[in-house]
Amino acid sequence: MVVFDFKQVKLGFEEWRRLGNELKRIGASDKLELVLNIVVIPATEDEEDEEGEEHHQHTAPPGFMEDLSKVVDAIKSEYHASADYHSHGDHGELLVALTTDGTNIPNVIRGIIEEARGCESCMIHSIDGEVHLGNDVSAIMFGDSYKLTFILPGQDGRRLIIMELNT
Repeated sequence: MVVFDFKQVKLGFEEWRRLGNELKRIGASDKLELVLNIVVIPATEDEEDEEGEEHHQHTAPPGFMEDLSKVVDAIKSEYHASADYHSHGDHGELLVALTTDGTNIPNVIRGIIEEARGCESCMIHSIDGEVHLGNDVSAIMFGDSYKLTFILPGQDGRRLIIMELNT
């Protein structure tokens, strides 16, 4: 039996809402640019070989790049974003860039992560990104498909706000 702690779920939504409010404050009436990089690896069912040694794959399985291409197409369609992917042999990288208002960025990030999670032959390895206001970096983020850490400027301009959010 699965028991949900609804207080934790509510707290999670409140944290994402707080992030949106902070980004809205940073952007004021201007649009912000989100640049998101997601590293994905092939999803394999057997991580070790018969002798218990780790098996290192140097090329992606056949369907990996096709599935990654489908994810990119879905992101382009859904979010009207510039998105592309490339392969490094044993992993792929998905790069997404779009311009939107600050309050919308948390929903966009979560949606893009959900699209990447939907890839049948790949798993998210890491996520990093930046939020730009004009030519200036206004926030940075890093993490994985379960938790993202955001670093933003505080309202006083001297302190940093660090937020850890579950995805």
